[in-house]
Amino acid sequence: MSDDHASPHDSAALAAYVDAALTLHVPGLAPDAAARVHEQFARVAAIAAPVLAFALHADDEPAPVYRP
Repeated sequence: MSDDHASPHDSAALAAYVDAALTLHVPGLAPDAAARVHEQFARVAAIAAPVLAFALHADDEPAPVYRP
């Protein structure tokens, strides 16, 4: 995993990202709705954290695609 990305647990970086995304995409969003967006992004970051913490190496082979 690369160190040039903020940790999902870095709440200040996550809040800044969400604020910037909301400003760009939904500038007139009500504050209570914006708070719910912040909560959802925090959930997504918590769910993704174990996957992002798993180290992958250049020589790791991908799993085959399952085709029933």
